[in-house]
Amino acid sequence: MIKMISFLTLFGLLIVNYVSATWMKTSNDQVSGVHTTYHGAHEAGACELPKASYAISHSVALGNIESLKHLKFRSELCGHVIQIDCGNGPLDVVVMNSNLGGGLDLYASTWNRLTHHMSPGVTSCSAKLSTRNAFNFNGPRCYYKPDSPADNEYYRNVGLLNTNGRIVISATIDNRSGEHRGTNPFFAFDFGRPISVDKQVVFTFEGGETHTVYLRDCEYQANKQMWS
Repeated sequence: MIKMISFLTLFGLLIVNYVSATWMKTSNDQVSGVHTTYHGAHEAGACELPKASYAISHSVALGNIESLKHLKFRSELCGHVIQIDCGNGPLDVVVMNSNLGGGLDLYASTWNRLTHHMSPGVTSCSAKLSTRNAFNFNGPRCYYKPDSPADNEYYRNVGLLNTNGRIVISATIDNRSGEHRGTNPFFAFDFGRPISVDKQVVFTFEGGETHTVYLRDCEYQANKQMWS
């Protein structure tokens, strides 16, 4: 019995340590001296965010260089707001694209605001994760991935946005995990059988909190938001 208790205690500790590592929250600490460039384009970006009423109109393609530390691009950061300061005061911007191999790639309107209309080129900025929401409504909302039909019962591709800075790390239906397909915040489910709209999607945040939504309540928007 003592051996069994020791084994279970050790096993329990291992599980707790594993869960803690998996659900470690992304820091709100500021990163500084980030290589920042100008990006002159009008596009939806890799995150493929849905067309909607946004509270924030400025945008950034987020890179993955070492100076970004905990803010290196990953699909889970799509649609989140980061606050950037290039020496002329802070500005809240939406992560809507990736800039793999680079740092902060600022779209024209963002660059002009943060650099006081400096000629396109290179500068250095700081950034930190914000708890501000990108959309003009309160609370989280489930969306289908744009261009992913909501009426295909064999394939569901949904994500949870507008989470006040809480980062979604997983989604499940019937305890089966969805997966990112591409660099976007949506989770794809295809079980080889119909998935009813009456099924619930359980989104899990860093820290272990969950938010549950019925598939029938996920909003479908065929068009992607365009940024420039």
